[in-house]
Amino acid sequence: MPGPAPLSRRGLGLAAAAAGLAIGFRLDAPARAAEGEVTPMLLANPRLDTWVRLAPDGRITVRTGRVELGQGVLTAMRQIAAEELDLDPAAIEVLSADTDAAPNEGFTAGSMSVRYGGEALGVACADLRASLLRVAAEAWGTEPSRLTVADATIQDADGRRMTYGEAAGRVSVARPVDTSVRRKDPALGRLVGTSLPRTDLPAKVFGQQVFIHDLRPEGMLFGAVARPPGYAARLLSFDEAAARALPGVVAVVRDGSFLGVVARREEQAREAARRIAEAAAWENGDPLFGGKGVFDHMKGIDAEEKVLHRTAGDAQGSVRAHRVEYRRGYQAHASIGASCALAQWEGGRLTVWSHTQGPFPLRTDLAKALRVEEASIRVVHAQGSGCYGHNGADDVALDAALLARAAGGRPVRVHWTHEEEMAWEPWSSAMIVRMEAGLGFDGTPTSWTHDVRSFSHNTRPGQPGAQGCNLRSAWMLERPVGPPVSTDAPLPAGAAARNAVPIYAGIPNQRVSTHFLKEAPIRTSALRTLGGYFNALCGDLFIDELAALAGKDPVSYRLANLRDPRLAAVLHRAVELAGWTPEAVRLSPALEPVMTGTGIGLTRYKNTDCYVAVVARAEVDTRSGAVRPIALWAAVDAGRVVNPDGLRNQIEGGMVQSTSWTLLEEGRWDANRIVSDSYADYPILAFPSLPRIESAIIDRPDQAPLGAGEGSQAPTGAALANAVFAATGRRVPEIPLTPGRVRAALLA
Repeated sequence: MPGPAPLSRRGLGLAAAAAGLAIGFRLDAPARAAEGEVTPMLLANPRLDTWVRLAPDGRITVRTGRVELGQGVLTAMRQIAAEELDLDPAAIEVLSADTDAAPNEGFTAGSMSVRYGGEALGVACADLRASLLRVAAEAWGTEPSRLTVADATIQDADGRRMTYGEAAGRVSVARPVDTSVRRKDPALGRLVGTSLPRTDLPAKVFGQQVFIHDLRPEGMLFGAVARPPGYAARLLSFDEAAARALPGVVAVVRDGSFLGVVARREEQAREAARRIAEAAAWENGDPLFGGKGVFDHMKGIDAEEKVLHRTAGDAQGSVRAHRVEYRRGYQAHASIGASCALAQWEGGRLTVWSHTQGPFPLRTDLAKALRVEEASIRVVHAQGSGCYGHNGADDVALDAALLARAAGGRPVRVHWTHEEEMAWEPWSSAMIVRMEAGLGFDGTPTSWTHDVRSFSHNTRPGQPGAQGCNLRSAWMLERPVGPPVSTDAPLPAGAAARNAVPIYAGIPNQRVSTHFLKEAPIRTSALRTLGGYFNALCGDLFIDELAALAGKDPVSYRLANLRDPRLAAVLHRAVELAGWTPEAVRLSPALEPVMTGTGIGLTRYKNTDCYVAVVARAEVDTRSGAVRPIALWAAVDAGRVVNPDGLRNQIEGGMVQSTSWTLLEEGRWDANRIVSDSYADYPILAFPSLPRIESAIIDRPDQAPLGAGEGSQAPTGAALANAVFAATGRRVPEIPLTPGRVRAALLA
């Protein structure tokens, strides 16, 4: 049976995006290789033809393992390649995220696309340019350094010309990348550092076939999964004959407790799955959290305790201690477009179209679940609704593959409902952070302790060395492939403890520890920043409280304990942008009906990436507890900026998302599963509630690019919470800052 011809690379809008190094490399490796070093992605993918191809007519195609999430990294990769090759960006074709054609760069995660993938692509393109220049230099008997390039044409001082196409026949890319090649001096660049218009947007604006949800290959069938009543439920029996007799049903698939249908139309598949699930007999498992509240459960179960960071130092004696506990509930990706995948089996080979953030890791776990060789699976990325984390994209790919086995070679599309997405995707872990500091007689911090208690923040598929499978339906099969043992990533990038190490190097006697919880009743995984949002937010809340106890304003108190001039620079710039004159917070002043405050948040993401400061102004209705964000101002230093407009969009988009997390988002559950499965039960920030947002970039073209896609979430949340603290003099210790919690803090 013919395959789905419309699913061409161009039709799918194959793109490129941020790296998740799930292939065993250090996350703290330098972005730009030092002398004699090789950037991590070139270690994993050393061949030049993996990154760039040169056609006989001179056309150049660059390849990347990054996936487009709506962050515009495809445009940034095009800029980097065009800069190194001295080409018009429009003359380059960019292909990405196809396990048969692209480099394996792990996951798109962690704000690492430009920092790692961009560096690798830049070195590969610089190597190709150097090779082309050598061909012309040898032909003309001169030195490559005497040649110039413009619009794919090499020229010497005597006016001799050679196009890339003319030189192509004498250049081989079937070899390792020459990692000793030097990239172009940033001072000579003409593209990197400019706001090249997004190359992916026109097709989206004009409604062309870009998103996986829009694909309709010839002969396509529709699949749906009959969901159990809870996460621990197991299927006992169902009436297969009655299921097959439902309207439009082509096939019914049962494999252990996995139960699904394939139908001619999508509404038929969904209705059949609903009716089958309701009529089936299920055995419910134990209640979630043993019937306790989540925080009581977290404190009562075994934890793996580690001390991750410790410093000593001379300090004056403490005259008082300040201790606090902060909490955050479960939070979801809540993508507006639910997860979707297409799968087709032909001749023993499986092709999956997915909006996964890691095509190669997904292929690894698909092979485990289906008990086939990885080489028999091809995963092709197709854009979906952005989520910045591990939502249902990988799980729905396995659902589609399992159902497509019964489709006789026809492609099967599975599109989760929003309710499925919310209930069955991995959530971001609830967290408890306990902090303690000693204060000297003048309010100077003499010690700093940060302990985080959390479930996992990364159960993505394809974990290096993992024995199990991180695709949910694999756990339900007759021959199940269970999940791997849960682990926590080490610092400096970290996962549960990301950004737990304070940025205040001036504070002595620091101690950072984790209580990692391996057994998670609700499946948890990566949401944008992992634990970084809440850890850095807690540090910012805590430093504000210390400043208030010392009678100091929060900006000067931070500056007194900073040692990094780039952190100080973004702090000064954000305060200047807001036109704010900081003052010491008055603790527990008399309440007025409406109170307005201004707060600050400051972080360096992962302690290794971009520097961001955010100032927030917010209004608190003390009668209801409602918090209204008025305005946000941000300053960011991400080193050398490839595309200023793209950076600004990432920072400001993160501020919007963080405002929603900080004020609104929190999951609820019953004894069996998450029940916050609609926007009524899990509201997100709406357009009318958006604050005014302004941002400024501190460009440092002489510095390496720093990851910035997740840099603004923590300081935005902290600035909002600190604005409430500044307005009322009371601290709300739990995120989100719901009216009920704010009101309770005001009355305490």
